[in-house]
Amino acid sequence: MKKEDLIALGIDEETAKSVMALHGKIVTQLNAQVATAEGERDSAKQELEANQAELDALKESSKGNEELTKQLADLQEKFDEAKTNSEKQLAEQQKDFAIKLALKESGALDDSIVLGLIDKETIKVTDDGLQGLNEQLDNLKQSKDFLFQSAKKEETSPQIVAGGNPVGGGTTTAGSQPEKLNEFRITK
Repeated sequence: MKKEDLIALGIDEETAKSVMALHGKIVTQLNAQVATAEGERDSAKQELEANQAELDALKESSKGNEELTKQLADLQEKFDEAKTNSEKQLAEQQKDFAIKLALKESGALDDSIVLGLIDKETIKVTDDGLQGLNEQLDNLKQSKDFLFQSAKKEETSPQIVAGGNPVGGGTTTAGSQPEKLNEFRITK
């Protein structure tokens, strides 16, 4: 989204700048979350590689010892299971971040509520983006449109009312306030 796109939609430049500032905050926050997740992923990958290298070294040194070979096979099995689980967890985390980013871009007012209404199991992460999310969001926008920012905001101008006499004009009617004030004037 660019400021020029908002201006082309008819939004004045000051409002477009404000919208872009808010959008920038959200993008910065999401980028920080992605950077944190990538850091955790890289750390887990390094740990897995170090463990695999250690296991390989132990296998080489244990040749000929059946009990130690069995222990190493058990360790290898546990390592493979942990590796599979961590890869699955990382893929799920990547999917969650992609869905949350797509919800922000779709104009969801409360990500957690909309996320609870979406069936994440049917959504697939592909090179082209998230497959199956747009259909669910379209259905939600039709059935629960209050969860999303409306695309068309009607511009209403405030009604400005001048202070003073709401009837207008400079004349007063009998029994009005200015005549009563004349009755109580004190003169010297």
